[in-house]
Amino acid sequence: MRDDETTVSWMVIEAGWSVFASDGVEIGHIFKTVGDQNEDIFDGLAITHHGGPGLLHNYVDKPRYVPAEQVASIQPGIVRLSIDSDQGTRLPEHDVPESAEVLPDDASLTDRATTEIQDHTGADETR
Repeated sequence: MRDDETTVSWMVIEAGWSVFASDGVEIGHIFKTVGDQNEDIFDGLAITHHGGPGLLHNYVDKPRYVPAEQVASIQPGIVRLSIDSDQGTRLPEHDVPESAEVLPDDASLTDRATTEIQDHTGADETR
């Protein structure tokens, strides 16, 4: 098998997988995939450069966006990009879309608090 072959679907990518630039340098870890699994539309990846607890990513190591076109291959535990490590350090911040979930007027206080926490921590799923 060649090193640049895609062996798994984008839908199985998991948080924490290693991300490598085209020059072989590990530039980060998967924070989340961006797309629509129901329609099999892969938009890209949100990656962090240092890994670590999710809450810190909103303040210290903000996730960066990699468009799907820059994903060269996907292998179990590893995503390889078509950009080099220098370009990887200049990726734009991942712009998390506003949640499409609209809470009903009678939503519980717990549901409202959970939604608020997810919005502020970036824990909402954009897949």
